Amino acid sequence: MRLRRAFVEVLKFEAVFKALTLFIIAPLLREIYQTYIASVGVAFNENMLGTFLTFKGALVFLALFFAAALLIFYEISAVINIVSLCRAERDFTLAGVMKGSVWNLGALRDKSALLAALYFVLLLPLVNTGYVNSVVPSVSIPEFIFGELRKTTLGQVGMVAIYALEYALYAALLFVPLFMVLRRERFGQAARSGLRAFKTLGLKGWVQIPFLLVVWTMATSEIARYWRRVRLKNSDFNGEFFTYLVYSEAFRKDLVFWLVMALLLTAGMTLFIYVLLANLEKRHGLCAALEAPRKGDAAAILHILARRARGLWARLKNAMRKARWRVFAGILGALAVVFIALGCWRPALVHAPFVIGHRGSAAQIENTLEAVRAAAEAGADYAEIDVQLTSDGVPVVFHDSSLARLTGQSGSIAASTLAELQALTLRDTMAHPGKVSRIPTLDEAIEAARESGAGLLIELKPDAGRGEALAAAVMEAVEAHNFAGQAIFMSLDYGCLTPILAAHPDWWVGYCVFGSSGDLDDSIWLYDIDFLAVEEGMVSNHLFSQARGYGLPVYIWSVLDDEKMLQYLEMGAGGLISDYPETARSVLEGYESAHPEEAYLWAGEGYPQGDAFQT
Repeated sequence: MRLRRAFVEVLKFEAVFKALTLFIIAPLLREIYQTYIASVGVAFNENMLGTFLTFKGALVFLALFFAAALLIFYEISAVINIVSLCRAERDFTLAGVMKGSVWNLGALRDKSALLAALYFVLLLPLVNTGYVNSVVPSVSIPEFIFGELRKTTLGQVGMVAIYALEYALYAALLFVPLFMVLRRERFGQAARSGLRAFKTLGLKGWVQIPFLLVVWTMATSEIARYWRRVRLKNSDFNGEFFTYLVYSEAFRKDLVFWLVMALLLTAGMTLFIYVLLANLEKRHGLCAALEAPRKGDAAAILHILARRARGLWARLKNAMRKARWRVFAGILGALAVVFIALGCWRPALVHAPFVIGHRGSAAQIENTLEAVRAAAEAGADYAEIDVQLTSDGVPVVFHDSSLARLTGQSGSIAASTLAELQALTLRDTMAHPGKVSRIPTLDEAIEAARESGAGLLIELKPDAGRGEALAAAVMEAVEAHNFAGQAIFMSLDYGCLTPILAAHPDWWVGYCVFGSSGDLDDSIWLYDIDFLAVEEGMVSNHLFSQARGYGLPVYIWSVLDDEKMLQYLEMGAGGLISDYPETARSVLEGYESAHPEEAYLWAGEGYPQGDAFQT
């Protein structure tokens, strides 16, 4: 009975707090963040950290970071208080718990507040086990970083070390929230109390708590294996919510899953805290005390504010009972319906989705002629290749800045001549043991693509100071082979694209982004580009909605999972950049057969060209 009551009361609190977070708190914090970003200019990719490397930027970042920490700690405090009160079979009200939990914030006042903030904002969402919150639901290391680490033995060892460190820290600090909330200890003191608490755990505790943690981990892993799609973010609950609900097949599916997971996580956290308290509360005096820890001006002010809020609410309810308010509310409701209906119109997508083989295809050693041909055989519209400039000015196909991973040699493309590079042997012992190849030139890649029937998505990767030289060399090669109709271009460095845009405004040129310091729609849509290529971690309903409104296709890199491929197509992706183009082609064909009604502005082959294309 006590556990059931705890679940019901926590569910009530979470429903209220999540609604406040999604529709008031998160938008407010986001608006503060975006206002600052707009004042200094959105920065992309490796430049985005520079936005906060100023005094004002650091202050804004720290203010938002500590605000998130306070909100997360408050939410966890309220849940712990509710469970504790239910275990003690005490009477309480939700309003009383929400008001009383404010006093727990005093535990964040001393010099250990920064460590506490790191714990609540980074570590707990990173592990995402036991203690969950609504403000920062999860933190994850971007897949494009882990994807590169997986390609080397040293990288895999590093991944294991990262996971081991985060889980070890989580385990060592497992009881910290309980001592901070129920005994109002500061973070450092709570950490020491938590470590001592391990010594007092009986056999029952040593069995129950690890069992719960293992079950939680296994359950979340199984859910992630079953539901591989990208989950909704707080930013998806914005002013376009009804537009997504009406038009986005992906959003409707993902919203149902979000609701189910919110319920499961609430139940899981309630059970987790209930078991922790069952094993610790008597030995350590852990019990909720919602009254103010001291009587003074702060308590009096809070009492006055609460009384005035209750009076305001009572007057509002009385006013709403009068007929004129019902009429006014009806008019507002009608206007809201009209506003939603007008906002739900969406323009057509620019072109039918492309299948693009990432670095050619995973069936062969990356960025080789064999990989380009394999992409074509798998049904790719384009093979994506990375192009760099040798020391003697020849564009060659290679991804890394260092030669070490695939050749075993020191040095770089920029510091080597073409002759030196073509004397090297490429090997990928992790993915293709026994296979060898060589570094091709861009000319050779173009010929291989022409022979196989695929196009090329050429990503320019300039070294410092040679962006224009790389762009000139790429244009020369494409023009020499008369390949412009089968080539599209992109780069993480917008500057090196400008010579191509100036010389060939009819070529299909896009900007590649893995991160930004603010919302993309604040500036990037004003760039002179034809498409946007974004890393998977940046995908959101808001991004696709903005891109669609500006008439820019969005290509996603690099998508490995077929469920995510389908999700992105449902959201309106213009291209899937994948290591497995054969899988992407199969998913795209299935999607197109299930959605024959989808209309596009460009009905021709390839990318939009010429006067026949009108936006």
